[in-house]
Amino acid sequence: MKNNNKKLVVILCVLVIILTCCIVFFNKKDDKKEEKIEKFYLSEKYYNQGEFITIDSEQLKEFNKESFIVYTYNNFCIFTTPCDEIFKVVMDKYKIDIVSVPFSELKKTDYYKTVKLAPSILIIKDGEIVTYLKADSDEDFKRYQDSKEFEKWLDKYIYLEKEAN
Repeated sequence: MKNNNKKLVVILCVLVIILTCCIVFFNKKDDKKEEKIEKFYLSEKYYNQGEFITIDSEQLKEFNKESFIVYTYNNFCIFTTPCDEIFKVVMDKYKIDIVSVPFSELKKTDYYKTVKLAPSILIIKDGEIVTYLKADSDEDFKRYQDSKEFEKWLDKYIYLEKEAN
């Protein structure tokens, strides 16, 4: 009988450990989902005309402490509607300028360590990538093809309208 009690205690201990691990795992997963995104303003000069500012990799490196949006692209488009047309709708609406860099030039910067495919939109805060659209993501596909979805995504991270003076 003592052997059965020992087995029961061991089984209960193992179950408690497994249950505790499951609770910890799922709580951490929920914390990531609820991670608060802190919106920020772009550097003031990007609330301007709603234009693409075409630059190369050397010029991009000079923007290292600014907050801005980068559009990187190839000379061919995999989407039905060219994504620059989708982005332009939001740019025109809010008069936000977006830095435009050919993907071949982006490859020469540190941003290429993170962004491996084009087209992409990178949201940069103080020179660091906050987030970006992934060209091979099913979830991001709608943001490349629907200006309202693109606007909603941008609005999660940045203030679309210039800060009132």
